[in-house]
Amino acid sequence: MKKVMFGLAAAAAISAFGIESANVVGYTAKEVTAGKYYLIGTQFDKAGTTTAGLVTMSDLINLSETLTPGLYDDDFATAPQILVLKPSGVGYDTYYYISDGTDDSDNELGYDAWCDLDGYELTDTVKLALGKGFWFYSPATSGSITTAGQVSEVVSQTLTFTAGKYSILCNPYPTAVSLSSLTTSATPGLYDDDFATAPQILVQKPSTVGYDTYYYISDGTDDSDNELGYNAWCDLDGYELEGSQIGAGAAFWIYSSTTGGSITFSL
Repeated sequence: MKKVMFGLAAAAAISAFGIESANVVGYTAKEVTAGKYYLIGTQFDKAGTTTAGLVTMSDLINLSETLTPGLYDDDFATAPQILVLKPSGVGYDTYYYISDGTDDSDNELGYDAWCDLDGYELTDTVKLALGKGFWFYSPATSGSITTAGQVSEVVSQTLTFTAGKYSILCNPYPTAVSLSSLTTSATPGLYDDDFATAPQILVQKPSTVGYDTYYYISDGTDDSDNELGYNAWCDLDGYELEGSQIGAGAAFWIYSSTTGGSITFSL
């Protein structure tokens, strides 16, 4: 993949987020429907930063006007939400977009903001990691969620995952990706063993219901049933993948039952 300048799209993102930077910037936008959960990727650094890797929600995320904030006083019943998987892989830290949040001295903010469970505006210590994903959910209103910022200048990004635990990762660059272009240090499984030990990537279907699952195996075949002779990401029938499997702005689950490891994305 080659890094690209996003032209007018980038200019729109700069305007929306108040970005002042000479670096390569861009954005991804996702239409979201009320009552559905979406896996979203953290694919940008804060624009103008010299330290890559973490970004606050207010720096990364912009919601359309139709995604209206909720209320702390209404128990967040209509508030758009971000759910970040805990490091343990069990449970989530949940944040809410509300109009009646307060600062850490209980003063009313007077503007819409991402807040914690107690209604306090998030501090700069609450950040999303480049290459990690999160769930977005709006219970009452539909619209679009836009993520924008500085495209990472690191040519290659390696993300790690732990055996026996589901992790939410994403392509750290704002482009679609083919799994065949990725490398992983995890031990491949076997199609002939019903993928029992194969590392898996689960990509949310466009309908948001269910996943397309892909497997890293050593006995895959091409579309003519010829053995590959090398490790590859394959579909449910053991065929090596072609084309792109993960869209720009999307996150995915990765799971390996027996061996952890790393997965590497490159520009």
